[in-house]
Amino acid sequence: MKRIVTITVAAALALSACALPARSSGMTNAGGATSTTSVVETPHPSAARALMPFDACDDLLDWTIDHALDRVGPYGLNGYGMEPWMVNEMFSADGDQLVREFAVEETTTTAAASGAAFDASKDVIGTNLQEAGVDEADLAKTDGERIVVIAGSILHVVTIDGDELTLEGSIELPFWTQNLFLDGDRVIAIANDSYDAIPFGEVESNSMQFPTPIVMVAEIDISDLDDPELTRTLRIDGRYVSSRMVDGAVRLVVSSSPTGFAWSYPEGGGLRAEREAEEKNREIIKDSQVENWLPYYIVTDLEGRDRVVDEGTLLACGRTNRPEDFSGFTTLSLVTLETSELAVADATGVFADGNIVYSSGDATYVATSKWIDPMMFAEGDRPVGQKTMIHTFDLSPRSADYRASGEVPGYMLSQWSMSEYDGYLRVASTDAPEWWDGPESESMVTVLATDGDELETVGTVDGLGRGERIYSVRFFGDTGYVVTFRQVDPLYVIDLSNPERPKLSGELKIPGYSAYLHPIGDDALLGVGQDADDSGRIRGLQASLFDVSDPADPERVDRFTMQGGHSEVEWDHHAFLHDPSTGMTVFPYERWDDGLEKTETSPTGALVLTVTEDGIREAGVVSHDVDGSAWWAPIRRSLLINGRLVTVSEIGLMVSDAKTLTTLDWVDLR
Repeated sequence: MKRIVTITVAAALALSACALPARSSGMTNAGGATSTTSVVETPHPSAARALMPFDACDDLLDWTIDHALDRVGPYGLNGYGMEPWMVNEMFSADGDQLVREFAVEETTTTAAASGAAFDASKDVIGTNLQEAGVDEADLAKTDGERIVVIAGSILHVVTIDGDELTLEGSIELPFWTQNLFLDGDRVIAIANDSYDAIPFGEVESNSMQFPTPIVMVAEIDISDLDDPELTRTLRIDGRYVSSRMVDGAVRLVVSSSPTGFAWSYPEGGGLRAEREAEEKNREIIKDSQVENWLPYYIVTDLEGRDRVVDEGTLLACGRTNRPEDFSGFTTLSLVTLETSELAVADATGVFADGNIVYSSGDATYVATSKWIDPMMFAEGDRPVGQKTMIHTFDLSPRSADYRASGEVPGYMLSQWSMSEYDGYLRVASTDAPEWWDGPESESMVTVLATDGDELETVGTVDGLGRGERIYSVRFFGDTGYVVTFRQVDPLYVIDLSNPERPKLSGELKIPGYSAYLHPIGDDALLGVGQDADDSGRIRGLQASLFDVSDPADPERVDRFTMQGGHSEVEWDHHAFLHDPSTGMTVFPYERWDDGLEKTETSPTGALVLTVTEDGIREAGVVSHDVDGSAWWAPIRRSLLINGRLVTVSEIGLMVSDAKTLTTLDWVDLR
């Protein structure tokens, strides 16, 4: 599966840790339950780039209406309603809806989560995480005895006992997802719920209703392994961005657009029709309420009988912030869920949008870009001088409080572009976006420190990879590694030992690029990506081992290549597994020849290498091609449980001997 790139043109920002709409009085909802939420006061920041909270709901409404009146047109809000060019993208000439794919970038490797009834001391390596102790949602999770895996919309619970796998129970969820957390006897599943647009032929008037996405969070009780039970659901207006879990507390990041607007559209075409539609839309804006601009949520208890136990506006006005510069009407919310049950404990948000989230465990950083008028892209212009805003939120067990904001030049690649170390935030960025290559681009590493309400830049290394863009980043302690690419792959080594005077230590230029970097011991680095010829034409999967013991002179000492191959690791780090005690390294591959015909007997599988500071050795391949069907269900994840290698695909789980790769057992999930 090739990488899907989602272009976000609206600005961004916001994250926070737990928040319910700030209401000081009890609320009776449709289910008859009463919920109470305490108001958390937010101090006014003093820094020029800091987020500004709203004093009251009237202030929030005045701000949104004022900005919306400047941007409303005959097709709704520019960039938020439907401009003609957006309508043409969404529908084909015969009125059929075009399918549009959105990719959520977040990924992670995690040690097993442990329930009270299970032994936490087991030798387990789960999916790959950026920070130890900060779990990231993924399609497979294990505690060493239980493995939960999602295949489409079916959640399976599998147990492992020595060499044996047993499929205990399965449950069909009301959505498709690849985002699971395992927390004791409960599984938290997160997805963007399905939604449909109304085709033109079914609209009786010129008021067209377009779809709004819904984030669905489900809680599944697996205490009875044979009979997993869906116990609660949480639905939130918006799009799922990312999530983390620390000590049972789930932090959910949601991006939400305004809702409830039945825009007027021109009837019959012509200037007069457009003018009349615009005037009607201006009246719609003037009559709007706070609820139109902030997301709504509903919690449903499914035990016994379905009943709504809590609902309301997700963000309290006093917990909603805005950047100094207008960044759009999208709200980015950081939601903290209760540790004992699926419920909203707290939420904080900002009027901006963003896709990149990094958490150190003590703090969450949300990166957003300044707002760009969408019509600029419709006219083919390129934004220049763009900066990425970064907002910091301190995390407590049940909430998140805004701390500070700053900015760096250009655009970030992913969560790996940020790293907190010894009180400093290190950020790698490129001044041209990923989707707009140009010969004038360059990359840089910026070091920021918190000073009151401001993330202040204290050091910078720039001029990296001129004419190229960043393909991968990794920070280890006081060293940073940056890979850029256009025709060759420069690996840059950045000395960050003095945060206020970072410097370029050394660089290495080789064909191809590394899309994921992983430390091997103290003095080596493994890069997984693509081999390429001298003109930059990619040729297939490549794993490169770099000796970085001398930062001034990094050297590639070994490599493995697979002609016509690629790996999910190139865009999702969760697919990577490495055992530092043995050097065992596992990641999936798919292989095709130049004619896109399948090659050999196993076009897909999991490649097993032994990688140490001394070199790379191919150990073998694990394949799920048990009946000739592996080509459509490639291996996605690998787990290491007590000396056994467990590989996961949509068609089944296989346990293999970690030393010989001999198949020990197979569970079919079809």
